[in-house]
Amino acid sequence: MQGWQADFIYTRESVEAGQWWRIFTGQLVHTNWPHYFLNIASLWLIGLLFYTTLHVKTFTISLFLLLISVGICIHLFVTPLRWYAGLSGAIYGLFVCSAYSAIKNKDYLMGSIVGIAVIGKVISDHFFGSIQDNSALIGARVVTEAHDYGVLSALALITLDASYHSIKRKTKTS
Repeated sequence: MQGWQADFIYTRESVEAGQWWRIFTGQLVHTNWPHYFLNIASLWLIGLLFYTTLHVKTFTISLFLLLISVGICIHLFVTPLRWYAGLSGAIYGLFVCSAYSAIKNKDYLMGSIVGIAVIGKVISDHFFGSIQDNSALIGARVVTEAHDYGVLSALALITLDASYHSIKRKTKTS
C-alpha cells in the first residue's frame, strides 16, 4: 500500500475519531495493483454489457449512493472489521442496478441473466462460502459482507425508483 492511501483508507478508529469521509474514500483505494485492476475490469464489464441501456447519469448517481450505503453498512454492521479498501461492494450493487436499468429498457435477457447471476452468487457466498478466494491476489480478506450490502443497497435503490415511477404514473392518470 502506498503512503497516500493511509489518508483515505477506511479504518474504524479514524471514522470513530471524526474522519467520516473514509466511509466513502476507503472504497476508492485498493490494497495493491491486482486489486485495483480487478475492480476496474468489473467497471469495464458493466460498461460493455450495459452500454445501450445504462445512462451515465444513472451510473454516476447509483455509484455515489452505493459507495455511501456500502460504507455506512460496513461501519455499522461489520464491527469486527478494522479496515477496508476496495470497490467490490459498490460494484456488485452496480451490476444489480444495471440489470434493472436493462430490464426497464426492455433488454430482458441481459438484465435477467446478470441480475440472477449476481444475486445468486451473493446468496451462494453467504450460505456456502466463496467458490474462489481472491485473498492471496489482493493481499487482504475478501469482505463478502460488502458484496451483500452492495446488492441489498441496490435493491433498496431499485425499490425507491420503482415506487417513484409508480406514484408518478398514478399522479399523471388522476
